[in-house]
Amino acid sequence: MKLSNLLLTVAIALVALPVGVAAQSDAPKPLVVTAHNLTAAGETIGRDIAKPGDVIRYSLVFTNTTGEAVRNVQLVDPIPPGLVFLAGSAAAAQSVRIEYSIDRGASYTAHPVVVEVVSGRRVEQPAPPAMYTHIRWTVLGSVVPGAQVTAEFRAQLAASAADEKAPGEAK
Repeated sequence: MKLSNLLLTVAIALVALPVGVAAQSDAPKPLVVTAHNLTAAGETIGRDIAKPGDVIRYSLVFTNTTGEAVRNVQLVDPIPPGLVFLAGSAAAAQSVRIEYSIDRGASYTAHPVVVEVVSGRRVEQPAPPAMYTHIRWTVLGSVVPGAQVTAEFRAQLAASAADEKAPGEAK
C-alpha cells in the first residue's frame, strides 16, 4: 500500500467555537495532517511504499487563525484501515483529554472495554488496540489567536494491509 494512499484515507473532524459564540459557522478549520513512515525514514529517500510492520506517525496541527480565542477544540482522526494503533502513542503538546473509539466513532472513552463471557459471567476486559477505530483529542481550555494545537499518534501497518490495493492501482 502506498503511503500516499494511506494519507487519502485520513478524514479529520474539527470542532472549534470562538469563546462566547454559540454558533459554529465562523469556526476556524485550518488543520494540517501529515503521515510519516518512521520505519522507512532511514532507508532510500522517496520511498512511498509502506510494508507490513512499518510504523506510521500521524501528526495533526490546528492553528487558530481567527482574531479571538476558540474553545471546544476537538481533533478527531480515524485510524486508517489496515493500520493498528500503537498503544500509548497518542499524545499532544497541549493539555488535552484523549479518548478512543472502538465503534467507528459512535462513542469515545479513555479506556475502551469489551465484554466477554467467562464461565457464564459477563466480564469487562480492556479492548485491544487493534480494535481502536478513532482517536479524539479535546483541548482543555481555549486556543488563543495564532496558537497551535499539535496532536499525534502512531500505527503499524498490518500484514493483511500489504495485499490491499487502492482503487485503480495495479495488483
